[in-house]
Amino acid sequence: MFELTAQSIDPAVLSARLARPDAGALVVFEGRVRNHHLGRPVTHLGYEAFDELARAEGDAIVAETERLHPGAHVLCVHRTGTLGIGDIAVWIGVASAHRDTGFAACRHVIEEIKRRLPIWKKEHHPDGAAEWVNCTVEPARSRPTAADDFHARQVALPEIGAAGQARLVAARVLIVGVGGLGCPAALYLAGAGIGRLTLVDGGRIERSNLHRQLLFTVAEIGAPKALAAAARLRLHAPALDVVAHETNLDARNARALVAGHDVVLDCTDNFASRFILHDACHALGVPLVSAAVHRFEGTLDVFRRGEGGCVHCLWPARRADELDGTGNCAAGPVFAPAVGVLGTLQASEALKLLLGLDADAARRTTLVNLLDNSFLTIARPARADCPVCGQPETAAPAFAADDAAALLDSETLAALDPAPRVVCLAEPNETPGATEAISPHDVARLRALAAEGPLALTCRSGVRSAALARLLRAEGLRNVYALARR
Repeated sequence: MFELTAQSIDPAVLSARLARPDAGALVVFEGRVRNHHLGRPVTHLGYEAFDELARAEGDAIVAETERLHPGAHVLCVHRTGTLGIGDIAVWIGVASAHRDTGFAACRHVIEEIKRRLPIWKKEHHPDGAAEWVNCTVEPARSRPTAADDFHARQVALPEIGAAGQARLVAARVLIVGVGGLGCPAALYLAGAGIGRLTLVDGGRIERSNLHRQLLFTVAEIGAPKALAAAARLRLHAPALDVVAHETNLDARNARALVAGHDVVLDCTDNFASRFILHDACHALGVPLVSAAVHRFEGTLDVFRRGEGGCVHCLWPARRADELDGTGNCAAGPVFAPAVGVLGTLQASEALKLLLGLDADAARRTTLVNLLDNSFLTIARPARADCPVCGQPETAAPAFAADDAAALLDSETLAALDPAPRVVCLAEPNETPGATEAISPHDVARLRALAAEGPLALTCRSGVRSAALARLLRAEGLRNVYALARR
């Protein structure tokens, strides 16, 4: 509940209103009038508000806080009129079952009132002078500039400099999915000085998220991810303009969400969202940085229209639901540092796109393995027969038209004559089953096997096998295939 009042605030009365038998904690904040501001002495203050708008925004802040911190019950009262030194200008109380929730909710209300509430104060000084101060405006020193000392070490890089930092401050970046990938990506982009960051996620924080989604805490379990992430990022980078959409991306809203952004990060955990987001970015000409993680491994791709292959080149003639049937990232086992590394790499690629660095980023796929700290880069040229980014008939095709046969289901593969040798790409600690196992990094061994006869690759997720099949076929080993499912 939010209230405006011209009467003196009685803390005891307000605390009594929050008494609840199920509340083990009552956290109270009292904002009092002090006798100075920005080095000048102050004798008293006058507060004025546009009542209707202030009440509506105050109610919105309280409701948002109670959604962000489930179990919190918030009461906020703000004074108007003339206040003397020591008077309470704003009183915030939070009743909750546990102190962590209370402290976090109280801080959120304080920060959002300072940032959003349309209340003006007039400072009166001993010399008789008075001046209005808009409480919603942060001091100028918190607003980003190209020469801001917050980013001094970054600006010192010759590849960035003041001009590059100015480009970052002017940039708008969209992150879809605020989970294991989105959390580190958002944190590094906010720290780098991106001007506006838009977060899209319809999920809520679960206890099983916390080992890898490091923007969140136990006190926020049950809260909307997008809202909680936005609040945490504002604390890290107060000058950041961050927008939170508590919704999932789908075919109906994808283009509207992508429009107006300079770079998009795909931090989702399923093929359906990846295909929709990719196609929206391709249609609007917005660069897309995509990553996926399974166990200790991950893949990283930058998609930019007209450069390299698109997601349909990677998965020719495959439906999203069919690929998700092989196992998506949503419920699979995952090594927390793996999503941290891949999310950080996504932030790095986004910054390089904005700064005009690494012109070839959109022409390759990078495979990362944290078990042996290896990186494998594979060319990702456009397919001549791709319905989305196929090259003109006069252009030399990067892949032959029959490359669609490189990715086969088990029935089609079983019908091949002669029967191919089936090899599972697996690390020593993985259990490949009855299939022969070879490390995905032993490319020389795979080349040798392909030279001996037809070879079918498979792996737990389907990502490594498809990527290595493309690599070997591009080298001329046309009898290499990949199983779409295990």
